[in-house]
Order: sequence, then C-alpha cells, then structure tokens
Amino acid sequence: MLNKKESALMRVIYKQTTKNKGMCLIRPVDLMVGIPYSLEFKAEDLEPTMRALVYDEYIDIVESDKKGDFYYCITLLKKGFAFQRSEEQRLRTRRSSIIWKVLLAVIGAAVAIAARFIIEALIS
Repeated sequence: MLNKKESALMRVIYKQTTKNKGMCLIRPVDLMVGIPYSLEFKAEDLEPTMRALVYDEYIDIVESDKKGDFYYCITLLKKGFAFQRSEEQRLRTRRSSIIWKVLLAVIGAAVAIAARFIIEALIS
C-alpha cells in the first residue's frame, strides 16, 4: 500500500507514462507541478519517493542529461500498470465503507426513535 506522497507521485507518473505505451521522459519540475498543492510535498521528497516506487516495483528509472537538463526516463512495471485499478478499488472500498456507516447511523437513529415511542407508550 502506497502512502499519500507515493500515491500522488504515482498518479502523475501514471498519467504521463500511459500516453506513451508505459514510458516517458520527464523533468523533476514537471513531476512536482503535477502534485496537488494541498499535499506537503517538497523537492527534497521527490528522490526518496521515486526510489520507494522503484523498490516497490511500480516503476523503473534511468536518469539522463538532455541538453544540460536533468530528466528521468520512467518505465512502468507490472504493478505500475495495475496502479489505476488498485486506486479505483481503494476508492470503491472507501465509498462503500462510508455508505455502510451512514446506513448504520440511520438505522440506529430509527431504532432509538422507535424505542423512545415504545417507552413513552409503556409509561403513559
């Protein structure tokens, strides 16, 4: 399971690599631009997060220089291609959990109201 920073970076990588058959050539600044501002993601966090994705076998990275600019050549691996599916499954699970909690709260409120009416009827 990926943490928030890894998931955010993986979303950016997935979007870029699926445009070109699972590979892309991208600058670190372009990766940083794709990450939401609401997430505390600093430039120093980029390299360790990329390495974590490599260790978890989501991506493969080759660092290169092109006309004086630093680039990552990123290739999606098997887990990387399955990332979108796992994200959708995670969201589906989260939604169903919220729906169950709301449903149980409504049932609990209905039981409490019914119990109150029954108790009032017995007391009166």
